[in-house]
Amino acid sequence: MPAIVKSTWIYPIKGMHGIETPNKGIRTDPEKGVLGDRIFGLYRKPTDTPTEWKPKGQFHVCMNQEGMALPHNLTEHDLGEDYQLDTDFVSSWLMGNTNIPSSYTLTSSQGAWRMTDSNKPYVSFLNLASVRNLEEYFGTTIDPRRFRMNVWVDGLEPWMELDWIKHYGDPERYLMRVGKSLLQADDLCERCRAIEQDPITGQYNKGILDMISSRLQNLGYEGSPKNNVRTVMGWLATPQDRELIQVGDELHLMTIEPSSR
Repeated sequence: MPAIVKSTWIYPIKGMHGIETPNKGIRTDPEKGVLGDRIFGLYRKPTDTPTEWKPKGQFHVCMNQEGMALPHNLTEHDLGEDYQLDTDFVSSWLMGNTNIPSSYTLTSSQGAWRMTDSNKPYVSFLNLASVRNLEEYFGTTIDPRRFRMNVWVDGLEPWMELDWIKHYGDPERYLMRVGKSLLQADDLCERCRAIEQDPITGQYNKGILDMISSRLQNLGYEGSPKNNVRTVMGWLATPQDRELIQVGDELHLMTIEPSSR
């Protein structure tokens, strides 16, 4: 059985709960990664407005602000052209949201620059079998929404991504096709405190980082290719074309060795 896309998500407001797109899917773009993703952000300096990529710590996000991960009432039907939310709509909606801090500058890139954690046009992928393996090992339930990924995939072996992506910054080696979209896997997704925040309660709990590190140490994993850490879950890929990724699409992974290019 091939690996299958089980769920697609975008995160219009950096650091907040995502919008599942079961009917619309997501649109990939070589320059933007995922259309409509991380277009808005709550900048922590009320007197300043960024006009270029900034590190995530300069925004209110799940790793530094409780309550950011709480569910909201936005759906894929609120998304407009190119999957974007209207700025006035977002501003008005935020004013009525009591889960966010009161001091911030609403920043909107309108897709002109990125507000993703890494300044690269990434699409993020989550292997659901890895999440289940973590659940089984520790005897607890782990909500995949904690990991805030664009594409959830089922049908792969647990932790397959660790054996597949062995090098950082060599994306031509790790090609993948999802539906009609061609992507190059660039990196494993190194996790931060954000995944500690419960997407139902908005509180920090469970110690997910320690669980991942312990499980991967038990499996003999030495560390990620970029920073040699064990706290990884999922992977990041750059799209090579502007295509649609939908629920039900098949995912095929390829490894191209340097000698065969």
